[in-house]
Amino acid sequence: MLDDYKKAVILDYHKKKDQRALSSNLVYPTCKKLKEECLAALRSRTLKKDEKIIRDFFNNGEESNDYSHSINRFDRDRFKPLDNFISGETNVRDERNIEILAWLIGFERRPYDYRVDYTTTPGEVNEEIKEITAESEPEESEPEKAKHEEIEKKEFVRLKQPGKRVPLTKYGIDIVIFLITIVGGIGLSMRNASIERSTTAYICTSKVAKKYHLNARCHGLNNCKSEIISTTIASAKDGGKTLCEIEH
Repeated sequence: MLDDYKKAVILDYHKKKDQRALSSNLVYPTCKKLKEECLAALRSRTLKKDEKIIRDFFNNGEESNDYSHSINRFDRDRFKPLDNFISGETNVRDERNIEILAWLIGFERRPYDYRVDYTTTPGEVNEEIKEITAESEPEESEPEKAKHEEIEKKEFVRLKQPGKRVPLTKYGIDIVIFLITIVGGIGLSMRNASIERSTTAYICTSKVAKKYHLNARCHGLNNCKSEIISTTIASAKDGGKTLCEIEH
């Protein structure tokens, strides 16, 4: 959810601030310093995935060959909501401020993706998979343990010999990869379904409308001649609607 993304971004900001990994413009922000930091980030640490963030914030969604020009003519007082967000204000009405901060601090999982669970870190997910995999391994009887210990001893001796490869045993890497793939796939599917049931979507009530939108300000809603209502992604999909191409 967007609220989880917002919390993850501000948490990453404070973590990097404590580690002294941020510039003084971000440690002691003002509207002027935030504008200067945007120009510095544009020159030195902008990725392909950041183009939409910059375009939406500084250029109202219009493409440009020189976004530095857009930033330079951007009224610095308009950085006030971003400054307030950094200072601890949680009621951020325009999510573009969250995306700009994610870009400036180098938040890895940017921009926002409703399919991502921002309540956990990638490391935590990997640990969960390891624990489930370990629990899935069956216990051996004493004779079986002794047999496998003897095999391992022989393979250790063979490992010392040049040109020898240790073959996969019962608990070889193929089985581990298989278990991780199965567990990860089930977990991802369940998490995506939960996110779709709780994430807000916007749809046009016109009978000819075929798309749902994640942003109430999406340009795809401009042509709606009927009422625009909020629902969930799951409900929109049940109604036969697909995600707007602009927001892919």
